[in-house]
Amino acid sequence: MDGTKEEKREFQRIDHAAPLNLKILCGEHFRSRNGVITRNVGAGGLLFRTAVESSVPAISCFVWIERSTELSEICTPIENDLMFRAGGLVGRVVRIAEGEPDISYDIAVRFVRKEEMTKDEIRALPAEKN
Repeated sequence: MDGTKEEKREFQRIDHAAPLNLKILCGEHFRSRNGVITRNVGAGGLLFRTAVESSVPAISCFVWIERSTELSEICTPIENDLMFRAGGLVGRVVRIAEGEPDISYDIAVRFVRKEEMTKDEIRALPAEKN
C-alpha cells in the first residue's frame, strides 16, 4: 500500500457553491430546508452545507433536490438511470460531517438510481414536493 487514500467515487465532483432548493422526506411528506448551499456536485451526488441550528437529516433518509440547469448538465451521463420525482432528483444522505465547527454541517447525498429502489419504496415517495 502506498499510503494514498483510495477514491470511492464513480464520478468526479466539481466545486459548485450555490443555493440549493432541497427537501427532506419526513414521514409521508417532503419538508423544505432553508439556508442550504451546495459545496460540490457530480453525476453521482452532491455535498451541501447547512447551519448547525437546522435539523440535520438522518443517514439514509431520502431528499428531493430541485433539478437546475447545472445539475441536469452534470448528471447527463447517467440521467436515464436516476430517480426523478416532481421535477427533482431523489437522493439519499450517505454522510454527515462537521463543516465549520459549531456553525455548520456538510451533508453528502448520493443520487438514487431507479434499480436501487423497490416498487414499494417508489410508491411510498410523495408525488408532490410539499
